[in-house]
Amino acid sequence: MNELQYLLQSNHLSQLVDINNTNPLYQVQKWGCVSSNSATSDEAEDQQQMSIINERKQRRMISNRESARRSRMRKQQQLDELWSQVLCLRNENHQLIEKLNHALHTNDRLLHENSQLKEDASELRQMLAHMHLNSPPPPSHFD
Repeated sequence: MNELQYLLQSNHLSQLVDINNTNPLYQVQKWGCVSSNSATSDEAEDQQQMSIINERKQRRMISNRESARRSRMRKQQQLDELWSQVLCLRNENHQLIEKLNHALHTNDRLLHENSQLKEDASELRQMLAHMHLNSPPPPSHFD
């Protein structure tokens, strides 16, 4: 269906124009113009209705463009917000990794220090035990 036929059918102008060329009063020419044997007022009315159709089509096209522009703007704003969130989350992740590395380093240092203290305590116990074995018995109070 060509554009003229669609416009005519969608606006009830198909009653005025016989698309199948069966009514000799109204015929659609090859170049899409409507000709008739009726008065010029009918032609003026048809032209006015086509003008209204074109005007509506133009307004709809402008409205669609504006809607698409708003949609693109919303999408860009959402994308900007998501990138902002990505940057914040990367920064937070970096800070958490630094804290974790610091905690792991501190843990390793404390484990090493604890191990050293256990060795020192063990050596001191051995020295104390050795001192008890080599020392004379303590004096008795009953002597």
